[in-house]
Amino acid sequence: MRRAAGWVLVVWLAGCFALATAATDDTAERQRIAAERAVVEQRFNAAQAVCQTRFMVTDCLDRARAERRQALDQLQRQTLLLDDEKRRARAAQRLQAIQRRDAEASRRSTAPAATTSAAASASAPNAGQRPARVLPRAAAPSGASASAAAQQRQVQFQRRQEAARLHQLAVQQRNARQDATRPPAAGLPVPGASSAAP
Repeated sequence: MRRAAGWVLVVWLAGCFALATAATDDTAERQRIAAERAVVEQRFNAAQAVCQTRFMVTDCLDRARAERRQALDQLQRQTLLLDDEKRRARAAQRLQAIQRRDAEASRRSTAPAATTSAAASASAPNAGQRPARVLPRAAAPSGASASAAAQQRQVQFQRRQEAARLHQLAVQQRNARQDATRPPAAGLPVPGASSAAP
């Protein structure tokens, strides 16, 4: 078991070293791409200035933009490749961490299982006597507690019913008071002379 844990540690350390080396290579590569991007932008600005002095400015600017776009697209693809490599390295590192945790968990779970099975086999001779005594005692209180619980539920139900009835009465009384204090609604208006004319 310790040998397996040792191998896991060696693999993990190798992965960390490779990741650290890849990180420095990654940083250098990203710096190179940034420098190339700056060169492309400088070339484009210079080409733009030259195009402004020519007679056919639009055609010249379109060619300069196309060259710039092509160069930047290539640099973007390189950046995406670096991002993919970085993502894969992180995923591999996470997978190794998960495998380490699983290995430790399985190692821990096998040790308590062995002690539990040893304790169960030690108590096996007395196991036949305990359930005979425990079951009748457990059955009697459960019947009494079940009837007590049913009775308690019945009492709670009756309390809720009474509370609902009282609430309904209070609402009816409040509505009656409001109706008594409210003035009657105004009647319909009397038709005028203009509405009687055909």
